[in-house]
This record gives sequence, C-alpha cells and structure tokens, in this order.
Amino acid sequence: MNFFKNKNSDQEKFTSTPFQKKDVGLQGKWGFTLIELLIVSAIFVTVTSIMMVRFSLFNNKILTTNLAYDIALSIRKAQTFGLNVRGFDAPGGVTFDTGYGIHFDDSSKTSYILFADLDGDKKYDPDELVESFSIGGGHFIEKFCATPAGSRESCSNSGGIGNLDIIFLRPDPDAFIKSYGSNATYQSGVITVISPQGVRRAIQVYSTGQISIVRNP
Repeated sequence: MNFFKNKNSDQEKFTSTPFQKKDVGLQGKWGFTLIELLIVSAIFVTVTSIMMVRFSLFNNKILTTNLAYDIALSIRKAQTFGLNVRGFDAPGGVTFDTGYGIHFDDSSKTSYILFADLDGDKKYDPDELVESFSIGGGHFIEKFCATPAGSRESCSNSGGIGNLDIIFLRPDPDAFIKSYGSNATYQSGVITVISPQGVRRAIQVYSTGQISIVRNP
C-alpha cells in the first residue's frame, strides 16, 4: 500500500486576478446649471420678501393696537384721578375738589394732554397741565370725532371741531365730552390713530364712562 501521495496532485492552484482601476472621471456627479441657480435664487428672494412684508404688517398692527390701548389707559387714568379725589398742586395750594380730563387738539397730532380742570369749565387751559403724552414711531392722531344727542358726528378732519376734552368729576364715573367753541354736550367721542402703513385703531368713549377699542374703524 502506498502511503505517500504526490503533493502536487492535491495542491490547489489559484489564479490571481489583479485589481483593475476604473477611472470614472466626472461620471455620476451632478450640479446646478446657471438657469437653475437663478430660479432657486428668485424663489428664495420672493419668499423672503413676502415673509418680511407680512412680518412688518403684523408688527405694525401690534404697535398701532398698543398705541390705542395706551390712549385708552390715559383716559382711564383721568377717570381714576377724578373719582379718587387726587390732589393737584395749584398756584393757591393743593386742591382736591377738581375733575381730571384728557385733551386732544387738531394742531398737535402727535401728542395729547392729561389735565386738572381747576376752574371747572370742563375744558383744558394751559395752567392745568398734569402730564403730556407723546406719540412716536410715525403714528399720529388722524382725527377725533364727537356725536351729540340726536345729531350727526363732528370730526376734526372735516373742520367740525378743533379740539376734544373728556373730563371726569366725582362722584359719578360718567364722562363729560366737550369741545370748546361749541356749546354741545356730546354723547360719545372717537379718537382714531393711524400708522405710517395706514393701519387704523379707534378709541371709543361714551358719556357713561365706557371706553373701548375699535380695531377696524
């Protein structure tokens, strides 16, 4: 018995194949053409512009609404002073028996005045100034109107009235709505403010003392 094998007979032969390099060059690579880049840029600019305009308008509405509430709070402040018997340092000494009011004038569209009605004539006089409020940001008082009982309203932008005073005097929370130069006592008054972009808000005051904000006057 032959216990010896030919080692060459069981030897496996391997044929190695060398790795082949493949130069793909620019195959499979993608990019933007000039036209595609211009289209994408135009879309981006358009969307950004729309967002900026919408944000500006939204921000403008917020600022105008805040201004309307500031004026309403000033009127409420005059009402509180009038009802709480707040003292005023008059030339003859501190007086407690006085009403308080807010004064609007067509000659000053970017300010209004809180005053103490010392002489009780229910109108503003220069020596009755308590505080002056300024309106900024390009906003201003577009007009103010007053409506007498059973009649049509008179407005500052049409020459009907040139000023408007809203006065509160204890013990009643009711408002006296007046315009000097007119003997009428008005049932309501409206102050309209406007932004540079044309957004409007109105403050409505009734003789009952009610104060409200109108968003689309």
